[in-house]
Amino acid sequence: MHHLRCHVSGDVLTRTGYDLGPPTPASDLVFDEWVIWEDGISEEEAVAVGLWNNPAYQELLADLDITQADIIQAAQLQNPQVTTMFPISAKQWEFALLVPLDVLYLRPVRVSAAELESRRVAERLAQDGLNVVRDIRLAYIDWQLSIQRVQLAEQGAALRNEVARIAEARLAAGDVAELDVSAVRLDALVGTGEVSRTARDADLARERLRYILGIQLSDVSLISPSSPPTRRAAYAEDLDLPSLVNEAVSSRPDLRAVELAVFAAEERSELARRNIWQVAGILPDINSRGFKGFEAGPGLRFTVPLFHQNQGQIAQAEADAERLRRQYVNRRDLAAWEVRQAYIQFLQAQTDLKLWRDQILPQADQAVTSSRSALEEDRVSLLLVLETTRQLLNAQQRERESEAQLRRSIAELERSVGRPLTDTMANAPMHSEMLPIPQVDVREATR
Repeated sequence: MHHLRCHVSGDVLTRTGYDLGPPTPASDLVFDEWVIWEDGISEEEAVAVGLWNNPAYQELLADLDITQADIIQAAQLQNPQVTTMFPISAKQWEFALLVPLDVLYLRPVRVSAAELESRRVAERLAQDGLNVVRDIRLAYIDWQLSIQRVQLAEQGAALRNEVARIAEARLAAGDVAELDVSAVRLDALVGTGEVSRTARDADLARERLRYILGIQLSDVSLISPSSPPTRRAAYAEDLDLPSLVNEAVSSRPDLRAVELAVFAAEERSELARRNIWQVAGILPDINSRGFKGFEAGPGLRFTVPLFHQNQGQIAQAEADAERLRRQYVNRRDLAAWEVRQAYIQFLQAQTDLKLWRDQILPQADQAVTSSRSALEEDRVSLLLVLETTRQLLNAQQRERESEAQLRRSIAELERSVGRPLTDTMANAPMHSEMLPIPQVDVREATR
């Protein structure tokens, strides 16, 4: 049986919740009707669009048509051959019709090997689909993080400029030295350069996402959603590592593909053993001038396996099967390692996020609140308020990076296991709310 695109699509749908969409001609784009571009593209919409249009994956899906052609070719019966000798001079006319008979016991093995190859390609494409989903999620997370970095860089630049204006005013009043102001000016220039760099990084992240989604040459605009991105609810206490490893080893499509490749190699080895005699039936052999006029009779033509019995092809097929068995062991151990590695990265990312979100960020927020209250009572300088605010911005950036790393680790762990880890989505925002930069009158600060 030939495995069609719908079989691969069903497998990917079962494992990820997304199908491959309808087949389309090359260079054509197709979008699901529930994808709305105007309100910003969400992560789930990005995955749906990418699975339908990712150019590299669409190229791989063309292998299904090749396996279909191989099955058709394996199932075909060899055409009869006609041999004739023309009656020239004293030579009598001879005619023979050769029909291959070895097809009776070779064709089933050929078809079985081709069908196993078709199943192997389908399993490989299912794994490729999991990889594409992972790549889309990672590209989307990087794009969102790059946008957030631009926002933080802009606020950080505004903060540095505020410090520079205060320093210049105090320099004019003779309260600070020129050397101190030079350091503040340099810091302001660094902030301006950071805005430009993060903006270019955001452009690069957007273009990479456009390529992965397959819309690089289209006029579709990628807009970041206005609502906060959702966070996938997954917790270490809900995951059992040994169960995840066993599940990956027993059900991952790439491992199943190698198993099927072993079976196909064994079928080719059996085919090489059977294809020794190369028997063809002569039905019939006709002579035009015999003792009784036209004479006809059946016969056989076959190869005598005297000098070799196809040992070369048999050895090659057996060696290929042994190589694939060893490849399966390697892929099995690799799958277990990938799950364990992704799980450890998930634990670390979850720990980091908890540290920044529950401890460091609240303390930075409290420091800003305390410094602003002290400023109102003239107990601290404005520079201390600005410094604590900058620390808060840095803490917010690290918290967002930790959140992005957690989402990356979840995407990688789901790819390694071969299925989603959770079907629930939390509506909590990815990050805490930004504390606005305090607006202080420079004239009041320099009095």
